[in-house]
Amino acid sequence: MAGQSSSKLRRLKSSSWRQLRRRLFLLEKLRDARTIGIVVGTVGIKGHREAVTRLRMLCQTASKKAYAISVGKINVAKLSNFSEIDAFVLISCPFGVLLETNDYFKPVVSIFEAEMALNPTKSWAAEAGWSAEFGQILDDQIGEHEEDGRVEVSLVSGNIRVDGGKTAKSDEPDGTDKQIALYSAGDYFKERTWHGLDDSIRIDEELKVTEGRSGIAAGYATEAPSKNES
Repeated sequence: MAGQSSSKLRRLKSSSWRQLRRRLFLLEKLRDARTIGIVVGTVGIKGHREAVTRLRMLCQTASKKAYAISVGKINVAKLSNFSEIDAFVLISCPFGVLLETNDYFKPVVSIFEAEMALNPTKSWAAEAGWSAEFGQILDDQIGEHEEDGRVEVSLVSGNIRVDGGKTAKSDEPDGTDKQIALYSAGDYFKERTWHGLDDSIRIDEELKVTEGRSGIAAGYATEAPSKNES
């Protein structure tokens, strides 16, 4: 019994750690997102308008585009129609929070997780707990992102992002060393283009027009005649 009990406890601990790592991964994806969709899962819950307003302010402070979306009860097919959205924040009652989002093509997080990712005044640790009730954070302060040129490296993509997505200001005179992040508008469309299989091996090969097969499927001209025909 003792062995079975300890084995069961280990499985539960492993599952909880797996869930925690998954939520932290979604937080990092939300920080990398440029366009965020605010999904209003229900309009019958108190404070949903205030929640939308607060999320818009969080996105504006973090220099991210935000769009409010109301599609009723959400599912994979509905959210898949918004290909321009990089991540979704779901406004719902505590029982409507999605914990299993592996089937969704884009990250779906709760308001509490959006606060942890976008509000610089918030810090979170596992022992601090996790809440699905957003009413208790609607009146919290929204801090300003620092403009000292501090950059972060994404733990997911490895790209460099400036804090808040803003261009850092500096009092240093011209000619001093500054941190520069290279960005091209074409990168956005490049990421949205599907290139298919890698054809780089045959790029340098000469393309020549060759004659194809002639005849019918029962017997092409290049094939030897069958015994019945002879």
